[in-house]
Amino acid sequence: MDPVTDARALVEEMFPGALYAFVGGSVLTERRTSTSDLDVVVVLDGLAAPYRESLRWRGWPVELFVHSETSLHAYFDKDFGRRRPSLARMCAEGAVLADRTGGRASDLQSALGERLAAGPGGLTPDQAERARYVLSDLLDDLAGVTDAGEQAFIRWEVVQEAARTALGVGRRWQGSGKWLLRELRAHDPELAGELLAAHDDPVRLAAVASGVLERAGGRLWEGYRAEGDPFHQPLCHVPAGELSGDTAQSSGMRRLAAISGATAGSSRLWMGQTHVAPATRSSDHHHGASETAIYVVSGTPAFVFLEDAKEVRIEAGPGDYIYVPPYVPHREENPDPSQEAVVVIARSTQEAIVVNLPGLAG
Repeated sequence: MDPVTDARALVEEMFPGALYAFVGGSVLTERRTSTSDLDVVVVLDGLAAPYRESLRWRGWPVELFVHSETSLHAYFDKDFGRRRPSLARMCAEGAVLADRTGGRASDLQSALGERLAAGPGGLTPDQAERARYVLSDLLDDLAGVTDAGEQAFIRWEVVQEAARTALGVGRRWQGSGKWLLRELRAHDPELAGELLAAHDDPVRLAAVASGVLERAGGRLWEGYRAEGDPFHQPLCHVPAGELSGDTAQSSGMRRLAAISGATAGSSRLWMGQTHVAPATRSSDHHHGASETAIYVVSGTPAFVFLEDAKEVRIEAGPGDYIYVPPYVPHREENPDPSQEAVVVIARSTQEAIVVNLPGLAG
């Protein structure tokens, strides 16, 4: 059985209108086994919600990952953020099964390949200290445990935390299960072999893990401190006349920041005003992972999005509220030819995320 041929036939039969699709994973490599499945990523135009499905096809176990382009990139961002780019690897290192977009699949593979090759960057100081503390604490548990069953579980935890710490210090991607071992073997095959060989020997394992700790800056337990969320901070007053225009701006709109990191020291919440010029409409876009709430102060703005593949238009007026969920393609309009619309916006990120799209289908 040829995995690419069979995966291509699956896409042609189940998703004849797919924008593009990939097959990836171990099945395309020398690591293929008798139970390797087809990891198939399918991108559809205007899919309302991504989904994952397990099935069988021509004798193959298949894992389907079905996305719109918007959700695909959102999942990439989430995986890169947690340093485990499994979906990105499927696409970047897989085979293209279909591409009805004139080359977007190969362009995506190139962009993802560059991102994967660049690595996740170094650990922050807090992340590095946390890694050292966790591994130090596990080694204390390993030294003192007397129950054989508990020791077995602790040994595996030490193996995995040592691997994660080595990968973090080495600015390499992480993984879970077999992918953690694969990432470590690619980064430091000698360490991977030492951890596996030492797993059943607590003394030897402690020595190998202690070596990893030295790479990371040494043992850290006594004196480790992790700050929690601050409480009892003073309130902050931003008078109406002191709103800041030092924020992202768009043609036809004027934004004024009221509550932000710069004006009030907020870390997650941003709030401000937007003045929308008469007869103005934005491009189709979404705001990434940010949630957005809108209160209409004056004017008659409209908000347009798709529902069940049909365009829906919400016409709002003073006193109305609008909620825009993360990643939802939409656009804002001010159809009034003579009056600007003024709205108050609250969003869940400091960054003004605007991802422009070719259409509301995403």
